[in-house]
Amino acid sequence: MKKFLLFFVIVILAVFSIVAEESEVPFTVLITEPSDNYSIAIEYTEMLSEARFIYSCDSKLFDERDAIKIVRERLINFTKEKGYFSYSYLRPTITKTDYATHKTYFYSFVLLKQ
Repeated sequence: MKKFLLFFVIVILAVFSIVAEESEVPFTVLITEPSDNYSIAIEYTEMLSEARFIYSCDSKLFDERDAIKIVRERLINFTKEKGYFSYSYLRPTITKTDYATHKTYFYSFVLLKQ
């Protein structure tokens, strides 16, 4: 009985290790680009062809039109740099304000297309 139980545990561990090796976790690259009044962070997942653009600046200086314009310009350049031809938005943009640090964040979620 002990031998059977030991054999069963070894088989289960072998199966789980094989499954863990085959399943790949998407690798996300974080690119940050600071500027004088704002910064842009890009979280890019190549396997899924998805990118998340995070525009941040001081709450007093935040203007949504400027955020949309700057993110769109950087998105067009990023699309060309990575060899994609077009993009579409995965969901609506989100604007959040952190009152503790007096920062406003503008999130844009994008699917890149070849």
